[in-house]
Amino acid sequence: MVIAIPCFAVTDREMEAARTMAAKHYLRYANNGSDYLDKLNPASMSELSGSLKAKEKENLKSFNSVAVPKDYAGWDKARLVEYWSVTFFKSPGLKEDGKKCLGILAKNLNKLTVAAPSAPKAAEQKTPEPTPAAETAPAPDQTTPAAASTPAPEVPADGSAANVDTPEDLAAVADADAGIEDEQPRRSSNTGWYVAILVVLVGVVIWLVMYASKSMKESGSAIADKKESEREIRDTKRAAKEEINGMREQYANSLASKNDEIKQLKAKCESLEAELEESRRELARLRTRAAAASQPQAQKAPAQQARPAGEPAERKATALPPVVYLGYVNQRGLFVKASRSLNNESTVYRMDIPDGHHGTFKVANTPEILDRVLADTGLWLEEGCVIENPQDADIATEIVTVEPGEALFADNTCRVTRKARIKFI
Repeated sequence: MVIAIPCFAVTDREMEAARTMAAKHYLRYANNGSDYLDKLNPASMSELSGSLKAKEKENLKSFNSVAVPKDYAGWDKARLVEYWSVTFFKSPGLKEDGKKCLGILAKNLNKLTVAAPSAPKAAEQKTPEPTPAAETAPAPDQTTPAAASTPAPEVPADGSAANVDTPEDLAAVADADAGIEDEQPRRSSNTGWYVAILVVLVGVVIWLVMYASKSMKESGSAIADKKESEREIRDTKRAAKEEINGMREQYANSLASKNDEIKQLKAKCESLEAELEESRRELARLRTRAAAASQPQAQKAPAQQARPAGEPAERKATALPPVVYLGYVNQRGLFVKASRSLNNESTVYRMDIPDGHHGTFKVANTPEILDRVLADTGLWLEEGCVIENPQDADIATEIVTVEPGEALFADNTCRVTRKARIKFI
């Protein structure tokens, strides 16, 4: 009787492959932004973990918190698929979105190759005890009918011994014949044993050769996949490095261009300041002439000449118009380049002066002025405004004056007495 020793199908490597596939599918569906997992084909949990982003690594903790059975060596393929596509996902702590993968996961798990059970090994074979072919010869004091009917041996007349078989000799011959007959079935039984053992050994060798060949193929495929993955990673890194170098070069060119623009603007500002100083001098000359021309009239009207300085008649000659358009504010707190009309090339602020001396100002809001001012807020706005959100200058499309600034016109200059408060939107 041959006793079969079972050889189960699921190995450690196959269990790891199924677990890795289940983890990949769970992480893919647990987060909408994990579509990069579709391009991965990890062979183990460590390889999968090394390719994950921060969000998926966080979700992997709940997956790894579920204990895995230790008796999978006794599973077949059907039970392996059922556990990783149904039973495992009934565990608490897993995300519901991750369980949406069960359909496609079961389909892919069925594609796994699970080693087939090997041929059963032969165990002990119990054979029945051989039945003796002849019974033991009777004792000397017992007689059988055959012995009783046997005639007495004849003795030669000359008294010599004759070659006659005695009863003892006949019994010995019978025992020898029975031993020969018993030996033949015993030899046949031993031959059957040898054949059975040989067949089992040949089956085991064939199974080992097939398993080794399959393992080598799968190992070679895994190595090839790993090399392909490493090559893709190298190509991605190389492309990212080239893109970064291109962006650096573009930024350097843009910075050089901006520096040139700043130099041009500074030169233009210096020219405008020179023009402003010339305008001031010209204004002073005109005032001197006007004062000289008004002296005879002052002598004719002593009452008017006696008016104290600062009265409306005196302010009328030196006051600004109700609305003035101003350039940027320099480091001394003075507005540069005043004009009665808006100039998209130099205007930054609009100032309302109801009494001709004290006024409030805010940033002029035209598309041309906004483009120029937002390109360099430090030059155009820093000395005249308090900016609530300077970090948003690069993405702003409008400047809102939260609180107008205040300025005073005196001594042919317009000076900031309180900065305006603005924000970018």
